[in-house]
Amino acid sequence: MSTSLSNSQQDEKFLWIRLCEGDREAFGEIYRRYFPLLFRYCIRFTTDRSLVKDMLQDFFSGLFLQRAGLAVPVNLKSYLLVAARRKLFRYLDKSAHGPSSLEDGAATLFALELSPESMLIHRQHKEHTARLLQQKLNALTLRQKEAVYLRFYENLSYEEIADIMVLKEVKYARTLIYRAIAELKELLAHDEAALMFR
Repeated sequence: MSTSLSNSQQDEKFLWIRLCEGDREAFGEIYRRYFPLLFRYCIRFTTDRSLVKDMLQDFFSGLFLQRAGLAVPVNLKSYLLVAARRKLFRYLDKSAHGPSSLEDGAATLFALELSPESMLIHRQHKEHTARLLQQKLNALTLRQKEAVYLRFYENLSYEEIADIMVLKEVKYARTLIYRAIAELKELLAHDEAALMFR
């Protein structure tokens, strides 16, 4: 199989069809590609890494066992994120680690940290600004954090984000992200002004 096709939707569709036919190599490849991504996403909802690992093992086992009845998804990445998110919420509900559905009031459940490559901050006040930005990220609502993560950490489209987060319209995904960015920009502008008048 050509490596140039390894991340294409055509390649994913072919892998998925092979999985549905019982091909263990295709299953192994899907597991290898998507376990890390799903783990990174799910661990943001809980600090219990063991629970997430157990849930994902169960999730992938279920995929293989139920393979014959699976439809071919339009976008495999989005499909797996949606399905793993649902399963995680069921696990969290059963284990009393969190709710089965997440509301804005439970903002502490989704951990979102700055990624080093995303910080285009002047060297002199980088640490100060990064600390303030982290505080602002922590203050975002749960759904803002999740939308920002999916958009900027996983590079998903607004349509995919709306699907994963079960939003009624794509515009709600755009609004969540726009408001989060506006709040972060406001903080940066305020910090810049404060530094100028020191």
